[in-house]
Amino acid sequence: MLSHQNLSFVREILEVYLANNPKDITALQERIDNADWEHVGYYVHKLKSSSLTIGFNEGYKIYQEMESRIKDKEDLSGMPALMDRAVRLCDQASIEIKIYLAENA
Repeated sequence: MLSHQNLSFVREILEVYLANNPKDITALQERIDNADWEHVGYYVHKLKSSSLTIGFNEGYKIYQEMESRIKDKEDLSGMPALMDRAVRLCDQASIEIKIYLAENA
């Protein structure tokens, strides 16, 4: 997770993640459902970056996999399964972030 030296900065970053991630996940799911690969790539990259920022390595890896498949136009039929995995990981990360924020209020 991010540096614990500046808790107010860490809190702000995590709160932004909690506010934006559900919207981005919903938008990504809609783009995958519509096979809108150009915009899927945009949201995957955005989610990958935010995952990296907060130290959410599992999320980063899944978004990196999704991004690679889009760039290489490789096995896009597997994107819904990757998305399901990403949603589960994000749900778990959000729970952990909320616990962290509550414990460090």
